[in-house]
Amino acid sequence: MRVASEWAARSIVVLVAGYLVLLIVLRVYLLVSAVVIALFLTAILHPVVARLRRAGVQKSLATATVLFGGIVVLGLLGWFVGYEISTHWAELGDQIVDFSKKTSDWLKTGPLHLHQADLDKAIDNLQAAIKDHQGQLLSGALQTAQTFLEFVGGLLLTLLTTFFLLRDGAEIWAWLVRLFPRQAQERISAAGHNGWHTLGGYIRGLVTIAVIHAVTISIVLVILRVPLAPALGVLIFLGSFIPLIGLTLSGTVCVAITLLEHGPAAAIVVAIVIVALLNLEGHLLQPLIMSRAVEVHPLAVALSVTAGTILGGIGGALIAVPFVAFSNSFVKALRAPLPAVEGAIAEGESVEEESSTDPPLVDPATGEHPDAD
Repeated sequence: MRVASEWAARSIVVLVAGYLVLLIVLRVYLLVSAVVIALFLTAILHPVVARLRRAGVQKSLATATVLFGGIVVLGLLGWFVGYEISTHWAELGDQIVDFSKKTSDWLKTGPLHLHQADLDKAIDNLQAAIKDHQGQLLSGALQTAQTFLEFVGGLLLTLLTTFFLLRDGAEIWAWLVRLFPRQAQERISAAGHNGWHTLGGYIRGLVTIAVIHAVTISIVLVILRVPLAPALGVLIFLGSFIPLIGLTLSGTVCVAITLLEHGPAAAIVVAIVIVALLNLEGHLLQPLIMSRAVEVHPLAVALSVTAGTILGGIGGALIAVPFVAFSNSFVKALRAPLPAVEGAIAEGESVEEESSTDPPLVDPATGEHPDAD
């Protein structure tokens, strides 16, 4: 009972502290989101910056070049998606109208045998609901404008944070480590390196899996002659960053548009391909592309994505699995014997894995970047 009561008391303190931290995060959600996204971008772009610096490029120039290149790529993707949608919007609208008419006819002549009066009443109720809530719709539009301004501000803050993390990540990490007691700095530095190695490997593996999903779905949609195939491929790529759920939701959009364009047979083909990709991701792509150091059990993925969605919506679902992967690796390194951690760090390895291709942000022994000028 004494042990149980002490566990309960400490658990209550931890939960209250976690709740207070969550309240602070929600109050500065824009700032936290910018920093988290910047960390993800840094994990993806850092190896490229490191290669340029090893080639003799000055660190500010290398960072600016890589970051600008990433912005150009994302900008081209956004322009391409917008161009595809605007080009086929009229055709897609006609398909939606035609599908609505077919659905209305099926409701009247199908098993439900609804009368025209019932359908007209339902439409009138929908129009009345829209008219009665015009104020709320206007408020929502104003809120959307405010959200857009916040998005622009967050985007600029993300780019600025990413630039400095790519350029001065070693100095920033060394400063953070010095905030801890001197006797804990060495272990914190080693655990941070191991967590960063895991996060970088996970994010780059996720990008690879997203590319495989996008290319596969795009090829299928092109074969089926779906007009928005390239834009839907980009949607699949972005959705794949949310494990399991993202591909399911973006794949549903692909199935719906295929249904509008070519009917049930083609839509069933797309649905089968998406289900096959989901199984392929869980049983082959995740274990093959991601090493054991970054592997997360499917149950942990499902639970973390669900918890992230409940706490933070789409943003929470996006960062849930990387956060779990980082925390798991970080805690394992903290609990591992320090000589083993030091040996792995000295050889550029993760504690759980014997090989690595990702150079650390900082050498824990010196606090300096291995490629520092």
